[in-house]
Amino acid sequence: MKRKLLALFLAAAACISMTVAGCNNSTSGDNGNSGGTDTDHKKEIADLTATELYDKMTIGWNLGNSLDSVGTGLSSETAWNNPTVTKELIDAVKEAGFDVIRIPVTWMGHLDDDNVISEEWLARVGEIIDYALDNDMYAIINIHHDGNDTNQSWLTPEPKDEEAMVDKFETLWKQIAEYYNDYDEHLLFAGMNEFHKGYSNPKKSYLELTDRLNQSFVDTVRATGGNNAKRILIFQSYNTNGEQAFKMAVPKDPASDKLMAEIHFYDPWNFAGEGKGDWGKTGKKTDNWGQEDWVDNLFGRLKASFVDKKIPVVIGEYGAVNNKDGNDDYRRYYIEYVTKAAKENSILPIWWDNGNDGSSGEAFALFSRYDYKKLHEDIHEAIMRAVKGNDYTIELPKEKDS
Repeated sequence: MKRKLLALFLAAAACISMTVAGCNNSTSGDNGNSGGTDTDHKKEIADLTATELYDKMTIGWNLGNSLDSVGTGLSSETAWNNPTVTKELIDAVKEAGFDVIRIPVTWMGHLDDDNVISEEWLARVGEIIDYALDNDMYAIINIHHDGNDTNQSWLTPEPKDEEAMVDKFETLWKQIAEYYNDYDEHLLFAGMNEFHKGYSNPKKSYLELTDRLNQSFVDTVRATGGNNAKRILIFQSYNTNGEQAFKMAVPKDPASDKLMAEIHFYDPWNFAGEGKGDWGKTGKKTDNWGQEDWVDNLFGRLKASFVDKKIPVVIGEYGAVNNKDGNDDYRRYYIEYVTKAAKENSILPIWWDNGNDGSSGEAFALFSRYDYKKLHEDIHEAIMRAVKGNDYTIELPKEKDS
């Protein structure tokens, strides 16, 4: 997600990874294995279109700051201060009403000099996929913090050697696709995360490289055959930005109607990402953009440009942090409005949960990672109201007590 402090986190994680012991015995991902455990999820994939699969999904949740944390060995899973992921956590997420889990994965700390992914890391990702599928959930995995605007990230719009970078990208996706090939339609692949360089308007070359990587992702996965010939794949706009989505090319795909498009939504960042001020038509301290009309316009355009052309749209990350000004009901109203608007436009929203709760930092947590209890019941209730498809008027926010 959009972290202003991400560079600091990455640097800290690198220091930790040098001092924390972790196994990283790498073996070839092209070994016929298909995940970490033996389950009945490894079966022939249903031949569904992306729209048909979307229709089976309701609402998603992100397992953020766990497998996407930066480090080496299995210890990297806890490098960003979340505990080891358990099946009990995923059980709680399903019990709360979520049926899609996005599992962001960072791979760059788990590669040997030939870019072969560690067997133990592939197996650990497979275990968590199984936690989701055991709950009859849909799981999405990607290449996450390998692509960020930091010195450590290798997947960048300004590579020193574009051909070498694209080759590495394809090498990783070939291994990932082969390792998890036997999983059925409950597993989806998403090519990248927030591929960007800065936050200003991108250069033409950045957009062209985004398109190239999206096409390479589709070509590489499809070439592995088997279930991957029919798997639903998700491609991204530059920086997963909603406005940039209208500038990207849809990858050519030998499979018919099996692609989804992904954006992220934290508009306006001042409210959603930093918890400042109010939001919406009754707010007294709102930004001059990113309000209800912005949501309706953007989501309507995404529906017309993609959904209506048989390419479902996924909001791979969205949310709003605990409000620093204490205006918690504006947060509830924002989340309910954005979620309801997404569903009304046949867009799948996936909440960003980084495990952080409190009054400082990017506090997006909806579940405790330690006792698995729900946090912020008002937000849970707002999300579940919004996804039911009922025609109702959202309650306007109440002012905080003075």
